[in-house]
Amino acid sequence: MEHICATGYDVLMAGRRFRHVQTVGQFGQEVRRLRESAELTQAQLAERAGVSRRWLGRLERGHTGAELDNVMRLTRALGLALKFEELPLP
Repeated sequence: MEHICATGYDVLMAGRRFRHVQTVGQFGQEVRRLRESAELTQAQLAERAGVSRRWLGRLERGHTGAELDNVMRLTRALGLALKFEELPLP
């Protein structure tokens, strides 16, 4: 199982490949990459995650926010675990 570590919109992904995502747009691109590597359509992933296909498409294109409950649904549907990591304050 891969892990996603998040604080706000900072997301670290570790597993087969290490990813560091700083924006919702980058997160959406990463969801698309993971979905495609799992050979899932947007409709299939949306159904598994309990979100709308339209919302998922907008997320992948960076046109919508990533609500935490939907992020958690997506990570579970992709076989990932969500993990929060404390980051130093700027």
